[in-house]
Amino acid sequence: MSKDISLPLLRTRRLLDLVPYINTHQGIELKELARHFDVTASQMHADLMTLWMCGLPGYTPLELMNLDFESGYVSISNAPTLSKPRTITFQEGVALLLGLDLIESALTSDRQDLMDSIDSLRNRLREKLGVPVRLSVVSSTSADVSAAITKALSSNGGLNIKYHSLYKDQMSERSVMPIDLYESDGHQYLRAFCFTAQDHREFRIDRIEMAEQTVVPTDFDINLPNAEKIQFSITAKVLSRDSIERFAIPNLESGKTAELSSFSRQWIERSVMAGGGAVTLNSPSDIRDSVAEMARLMLNRYKQA
Repeated sequence: MSKDISLPLLRTRRLLDLVPYINTHQGIELKELARHFDVTASQMHADLMTLWMCGLPGYTPLELMNLDFESGYVSISNAPTLSKPRTITFQEGVALLLGLDLIESALTSDRQDLMDSIDSLRNRLREKLGVPVRLSVVSSTSADVSAAITKALSSNGGLNIKYHSLYKDQMSERSVMPIDLYESDGHQYLRAFCFTAQDHREFRIDRIEMAEQTVVPTDFDINLPNAEKIQFSITAKVLSRDSIERFAIPNLESGKTAELSSFSRQWIERSVMAGGGAVTLNSPSDIRDSVAEMARLMLNRYKQA
C-alpha cells in the first residue's frame, strides 16, 4: 500500500531522484510516478509543486524547472540545460577550498584514501581558480585526538593523554575519565576526572598531544571532593589590562589588594612574574619567597650578560 513520506530527509532524497527519473520517462502518468516512488498521488503532486519552484540561481522563469503535470501526465522540458555544469565564482571556489581543508583536518590517519581524493580535488580547484598558494583553516586540534575523545565519551571509556600545561610549561601524561566537552572564548575544553591528580580537571583540546583509549578502573569515585585551593593575595602596583585579564578581576584598581585562589602553585608564580612588577604577591610567604628567588636569579643572569 502507498504511504505518505513526509520526513524532510526522505523527501529531499526523493526530490533529487525525481528530476533524472522524469527526464528519462517523459509523459509518465502522475499516478504511475507516485506508485514508483511509493507515495500517494497527493504527495507526488506536492513534490512536483516544490520542484516547480526550483532551479538555478537567478530563479527567473528562464532558470526554474519547466514542469508540466496539470494534465495528469508529467514531463520536464529543460532538464538538459539544468544539468550542465556551472562555472563557479572565485568566492565559491575559495569557500570550497577552505571547506576541503576543514574536512581533511577532521579525518583520522587511517583514511588516506579520502585524503588523496581531497588533495586531487584541491589541486584541480586551485588550477581552475588561479590560486597560487594553499589556503588553510586547519584546526589546531588533532583529528586522532578528537576521535579518541568522542569515542571515550560515547562509550564511557577512559583515556591516556599527553597534555602540555602552560601553567607548568611542561608535558605530562595523565589517565582521565572524560565527562563532557564545552567551548569558551573560542577554545574547546574537555571536562574530565583525572586519575593522576585524583580530582576533576579541565583540559584545552588543542593542548592534548596524544589520546589513547584505556580501561576505566571499576572502583573509582568520580564524586571525590575537589583538591584544596591555594589562597593567595596580590596588590596592584600598576593598573594594566594584562593583570585584569590574567587574574580575572574586572574592577582591579591601582593600590588595591585582592584575595584570590588557584589549584596551581606554578600558575601563581608564573602569573606574578609575568606581570613584570604590575602586581605584588603578599601571601602565602613560601610562594612569595619562591617568586623572589626566581626574580633574583633572572637579575643575576642579566648582570652576567
